[in-house]
Formats: sequence, structure tokens, C-alpha cells
Amino acid sequence: MSTTKPRRLSVWFDYASPYAYLAVSRVGALARERVPDCEIDWRPFLLGPIFQRRSNSTGPFMEMSPAERHYRWRDLKRHAALYGIPWQLPKRYPPAGLNAARLTLVAQERGWGEQLIHALYSAAFVEDRDIGDDLVLAGIVSELGHDAADLLTAMKSSAIKARLTRQVENAIEGGLFGAPSFVVGSSENGTGGEVFWGNDRLEQALAWAASPWLEYEKPQEAGQGA
Repeated sequence: MSTTKPRRLSVWFDYASPYAYLAVSRVGALARERVPDCEIDWRPFLLGPIFQRRSNSTGPFMEMSPAERHYRWRDLKRHAALYGIPWQLPKRYPPAGLNAARLTLVAQERGWGEQLIHALYSAAFVEDRDIGDDLVLAGIVSELGHDAADLLTAMKSSAIKARLTRQVENAIEGGLFGAPSFVVGSSENGTGGEVFWGNDRLEQALAWAASPWLEYEKPQEAGQGA
């Protein structure tokens, strides 16, 4: 059994994912409570390119029966109420998260990425604002006290676009396939550690960060295993 205590937790999230909204809302307080010296590494990425690699490329809530769709939205509402997290069923789903992810990378470079992450998720799943709209993004940036024109210009730069593309490639190479995903003991690119997928695995990821109970196993290459 490993005696290592990995203290870096990479949180991979897509703004289109309502379950990622729940996890992002919870991870900070839980980490401070359970693993106080854990470093949170925020990783915005896009699930679209990952879903496109599947034979069935539809995402959650898309190709499903009315009963299953009702269950999933009800499940989200139950969880939000259980956690005490604000929630509103969005009129548009999924939120268009491409520019929101790019904008987050800009804000991270400038030292206030986490603040923007929470503001964008709140806009999408509490206030039902269209975070795919540049005017909405500009309003959110202004509300946080920053220069919207400057940030949106930077968001559309080739450097930021390339950085997000590489972030998605890192996720794929690291064996990630959904959001939210948590990588415990990750390297500088946010992968290479123990992977936990789903809001309901957050507590287990933090338990692993406190004291891993199995040796690390590198993910199998595509086509290997069952």
C-alpha cells in the first residue's frame, strides 16, 4: 500500500455540465475541511471533442427518454437542495461553454480564475444567463470589477485558443472522458494521477488525497483490457 499523500487535486470541468457545477460549488469548502493542505488546480476543458471520439457521440440529457430526462433533472434538483446550492433549471441546455472556458484561462493568467469560474456557473445554472453570448460574458467580467473589453480581446487570441485546445488534448491523453473529473496527485498538466469521475466521487477523491489506499495504476492504452 502506498504511503504517499498526494496533495494536488486537479478539477476538470466543462461549463456545459450541471454536475460539474455542483462539484465546483462544493470542492473548495470540502477540501479545506478534509485535506487542508490540498492544492486545487482548476482545469476548464470541453467534452465535445471527447464525445466525438465515441461511436455514440451524444452527451448526457440529449438522446434519452422523457422519463430518464425528468429523472436526471430531478436528480440535480435533489442534490442542489441537499447541498444547499442554488439551482435553476436552465432554459437553454447545454450552455455554450467554449468562450467561457477561454475566458477562464485568461482570468487564471491574471490571478482571479476561481472567482470567474463560480460567477460563470452561477450565471448558467442559477441566473439562467447565456454564457455563450459575448455581451453576457462582458457583463459578468464587469460585475467582478475587471475590464471587459480587454478580457474579451484576450479571450479570442490565438494563444488562448491554442492553450484550450492543448488542455483538451491533455485530458484525452490523461484518460479523462467526462466532467467533472478529479485527478489526485496530478502532474503540471493536470493528469497523471488517480482519476475520479463525477460529482458523487468528490468525497472519495479527497479521501484519496488524504491517504491513498491502493498503488497507482496507469490507465490502459486504448484497445487494451475489457
